Amino acid sequence: MPSIRLSQRLPYLALILIFGYMLVSSCGGGGGESGRQQPPTQPPTQPPTPPVITGCSVTVAEGPFELVFPQESWETRSPESQGLCPDELEDASSYAFTNGNATGVVLIVKNGYIVFERYAEERELDDLVTSWSVAKSITSALMGIAIEEERISGLGQSVSAYVSAWDEGRKANITVDHMMTLRTALTEPNASALYNANDQLTMSVDRDLVGNPGEQHIGYSNADVMVAGEVIEQATGMTPQEYFDLRIGRTIGLSGEWWTDEQGNVLTYCCMDGTARDFARFGVLFSRNGVWNEQQVVPTDWIDLTTRPARENARYSYYWWPVARGGYGAFGLQGQMIVIYPEFDLVVLRFTRYVRRGDGRTVRTLTNYHDTPAPRNFDNGSFLSLARDSVPD
Repeated sequence: MPSIRLSQRLPYLALILIFGYMLVSSCGGGGGESGRQQPPTQPPTQPPTPPVITGCSVTVAEGPFELVFPQESWETRSPESQGLCPDELEDASSYAFTNGNATGVVLIVKNGYIVFERYAEERELDDLVTSWSVAKSITSALMGIAIEEERISGLGQSVSAYVSAWDEGRKANITVDHMMTLRTALTEPNASALYNANDQLTMSVDRDLVGNPGEQHIGYSNADVMVAGEVIEQATGMTPQEYFDLRIGRTIGLSGEWWTDEQGNVLTYCCMDGTARDFARFGVLFSRNGVWNEQQVVPTDWIDLTTRPARENARYSYYWWPVARGGYGAFGLQGQMIVIYPEFDLVVLRFTRYVRRGDGRTVRTLTNYHDTPAPRNFDNGSFLSLARDSVPD
């Protein structure tokens, strides 16, 4: 049966948009970050005679499939060889690359193989993308590793053990768990003001309580994640960048470069640069429960704990977002995303075009900033629904 093309899906997409067939939060984890900041202001096991999946224009393998890990270089396979219908992936790509949507790359990984990869005309696979708030989920992983290594006693540990400014008064009651679940009861600075600050850590620490620690007064916080980075640094004796490189990056081959403010504080709430293929490795790591080539990189218990709210479609928590139909994801401003469907070992990524403005350093100054154009009409849920439709029911 021929596939249904995108032009025939428009009424379906309209229904998606109307009824919210998307993430629990359509903002996708951008958290109000300022986008374009202007200065000053292996082979698969083939099943016997696989059937033709109804609704797909090609024969799609049913599996079982061999799961591989990317080596220094990625291997590619056709979507249908890995159990996906390519028609829907083409539709998802066409949607993402609609004129004006500023998409730089769409990348789909299944069973550890790249099965779909498309770049904008002026972009190549070695070009950088930036994470925006996708980096929050990386910070969450680092926190879990630090707790596993007993550098932090646990989620009940007071943040004041690592942030001396909070060691007196009611702020001493703020725990690591409060910080990871947005229940610090602290005010939240304007996102642009934070991103433009010379010392973003001080601004994040010097906030007022507006309730009792344990109460949720905001639904999203860049400043809490900035403080989480300081906890990691004080607990490990390494910057979040150094700890990431040692515990995750070198093992999985992710050469991510994190931005800092002018005081050298790593912007753990945002702003890691890498290629789309780099970030795909992080998605595969989580799709495999934190294991990479038989090495436990991120504790399985931590992954289970911190992604459960998202997998149960509950709420944003522990720096992961719910995704409809069995997924969870790391999202950033303007549609940056790493989305994991663990049941199918499927990872979906989309990033905007990105230019690193300034002198080339990853130090945020008035003239060094992230340039990612805002999409004109891109919706996270609509894109992901099309991509998820590639998995035959």
